[in-house]
Amino acid sequence: MTAVGAQLLVLLQLLRVHALGVQTNRHSEGEKAVKAKAHKAALGVMNRMGVTKYKHHRFKSAKRTDGKFCWPDSANRDGQVYAGASDLTDNVSWGWHHPSGIYNTIPVGSPLIDDQLNIYIGSDDAIRKFDVMGNIKWSYAPRGQLAAAPTLVAASSRRQAARMKSDMSAEAEELLRPDWAKGNASDTESSFQFFKDFQVGDVVKVKPGLSYRADGKELYKDGDQGTISAFVPGDGKDNRAVIQWSRTGHKSVLDLRAIKNRFVRVQTTQDDTSLPPMIVGSTTAGYVFAIDLDKGEELWATWASNDIAGVKGAVAAKDGIVVVATDRCTDRYCYRYRNQTMSLWPGNSYVRGLSAADGSAVWEYKTMAPVWNMVPLWGPSSNVFFQDYEGRVYNLDLQTGAEIWKSGGNIGTNTNAAAAYDPGHNMVFALGMGYYEGKYCNPYVAPGILVNCNTWPGVRGWIRGYNATSGRKRWEKGTPEPPASAAVGMLNSQPGHTRLVVTIGHNCMHNSPTQIWSVDPHNGHVRWERDGPTLWAGHCAGDKEGADIRRAMGGRAACVPNSWSTPAIDANGDVYVGNQVGVLQKYGSPTGRTADVALLSTLTTGHAFQDSAIAFGEGIMAISTCTSLIVLQTSEDYLNTTDTTVTAPPNLDGEPYGYNPFPPPA
Repeated sequence: MTAVGAQLLVLLQLLRVHALGVQTNRHSEGEKAVKAKAHKAALGVMNRMGVTKYKHHRFKSAKRTDGKFCWPDSANRDGQVYAGASDLTDNVSWGWHHPSGIYNTIPVGSPLIDDQLNIYIGSDDAIRKFDVMGNIKWSYAPRGQLAAAPTLVAASSRRQAARMKSDMSAEAEELLRPDWAKGNASDTESSFQFFKDFQVGDVVKVKPGLSYRADGKELYKDGDQGTISAFVPGDGKDNRAVIQWSRTGHKSVLDLRAIKNRFVRVQTTQDDTSLPPMIVGSTTAGYVFAIDLDKGEELWATWASNDIAGVKGAVAAKDGIVVVATDRCTDRYCYRYRNQTMSLWPGNSYVRGLSAADGSAVWEYKTMAPVWNMVPLWGPSSNVFFQDYEGRVYNLDLQTGAEIWKSGGNIGTNTNAAAAYDPGHNMVFALGMGYYEGKYCNPYVAPGILVNCNTWPGVRGWIRGYNATSGRKRWEKGTPEPPASAAVGMLNSQPGHTRLVVTIGHNCMHNSPTQIWSVDPHNGHVRWERDGPTLWAGHCAGDKEGADIRRAMGGRAACVPNSWSTPAIDANGDVYVGNQVGVLQKYGSPTGRTADVALLSTLTTGHAFQDSAIAFGEGIMAISTCTSLIVLQTSEDYLNTTDTTVTAPPNLDGEPYGYNPFPPPA
């Protein structure tokens, strides 16, 4: 390894470096010039915003013209568009951690990259926006700690509470009109009053305190909105209207008099003003919020539930609907098969759809088991896939929240993994755990599953492939250790063939071996497998070292990520994945043969990586660890090698690079 490479290997731990190299002359320069200089630093010297530059890289200016972002959320949904870094150590450009100290905050989810190569990183204390060169543009402190990884939402036309147009033919529409509208004097006064105040196609809202249940189902509650879809004529005063409720997906038939007493008509004018591009996230205090990407200002915030369990999974948005997990489980009804004694056991009991225009509720869905690491996945039409922490897969209609199908799951088990989707094979893949073995692991008899019956190193798991249209299980493959994450893409080890890349291993526990598999998505056959590092400590890398500082700051004491980050597959077919021992790895086949798949490059950071940690853009690659953001250059065309010297104060123990709280005098 070159001298520069050896220096960078240690520097990438992003240890705090005093900004003593920042020189400002307050007597000879104006206030504006002083402030500008204060945000700049020499190579290897952290500036006041927490950014350290390691090389003088030039990044080519780029802007997508198709209205899409480079990397909008933690799950790569647009395929293999960009290439990753060729050398994970030598290609590092700059990095960021909290300016007060490396352990003063914990990033949440992967970095996000917009259409102009701006980079967004969410963390426990704030969301920050950087340009591609590492200059901070804005920061936003949400209403509480982030509960899930945020997502970017493209600009769109505002559509809220707009009158819904019926697609019925003119003949069918004529049949729905009451007799008085056709000139028949036999119509009743109630029909006249109904069509004076309401019409078919109007949106109505339930008045406060007028919730209604029937046959054990909640049809609507105060604040819900629904659309009057039909008028049902009857004899005398029995004329009624049919209302389709957006949140529950249910229909209710009401007497015309009851409609005026229970509901108010929502304004039906269409607001065609444009929504700016925004970033949407959720907090553990129960809020879901949206921020203007350009200004960093809050566009809206809505209180979705009392609490949201975090920090796992992601928020996602499509077609004007934000999908988010809410309602932290706090009682035994969430864990019906467990002898539950700890109310803080992680999990959320509802998945909600909110309007991207203003955060208003559109629908809600209660899952059979809690959702934990929930990453919404878009299906081929207007549907969304995800799995709960028992490995059960759900397919919901995105616009109404209606259940299309749910399949699988092992009762009483617990996994940290999230589902994956392959549009080419029309398959959804679930990762879960086998049933626990032992005297006190039976979920069907009292006292239920005890706390010692849980997911540990050495407990076997499984991968299941489901048809995305029907939910029918196509195949199942057992794993020797708990599955961690999965991604779908074309690998250079078998050009032209899509593969499911699965990572395996329990997280943050002593003696946790790991593996990485390439699986045929059609039948579950393993095409190649490689051993990953074994964790020999009782915690993920960096968690023990930063625990006291994080507690003193009032935040989470530990990051506790999964054993592997979600694999990211680049345009060249190489696989990039970070692990719990603090090493980013690149796998690929230089010859295009399965037998030659090897570890091509590594980057040692000393801190574990987030569950979703990797993002690609045009000429750049961004990584999030449990402490820091790291940005790499991925194209030699953008590199200016005029100065690659990195300098920093020596450590007290004589090491050439690192943090020294008492730098020696010059």
